[in-house]
Amino acid sequence: MTRQLDDTLATAVLPPRPRVGWIASIRQALGMNKTQLSKRLGIAVPSLKELESNEAKETITLASLRKVADALGCDLQYVLVPREPLERQIANRALLKASSKIERVNQSQALEASALEADSLSRAITDLAKEYEVTRPFDLWND
Repeated sequence: MTRQLDDTLATAVLPPRPRVGWIASIRQALGMNKTQLSKRLGIAVPSLKELESNEAKETITLASLRKVADALGCDLQYVLVPREPLERQIANRALLKASSKIERVNQSQALEASALEADSLSRAITDLAKEYEVTRPFDLWND
């Protein structure tokens, strides 16, 4: 599932949101004034102004945006696009958790003069990180 999402989202290229927002931009591109869109939505013009303002401030709800999109003859496309592939995020997190755990254990062992050598320590961290990537323990994302 992770790889499928990575593959799908890797090709997602979304245009930047217009400065005035999508509602006003699409409405204006259609040559529709605020009164006309307000009537299509069954709301007063001040309410439409508030919707446009809320979109520009990023405080509009998805439900409201979906209704406006429909009134404009548009579909609302909602997507979260990871900044880096999900598999890489999991691998990085697994390495961080494994490193923290192994280093804590190694510090305890150092008190007993049985700490791991650097290469053994590195190998133990890598092995545990790979295990975490596969098993994804419930606490992987706990801080």
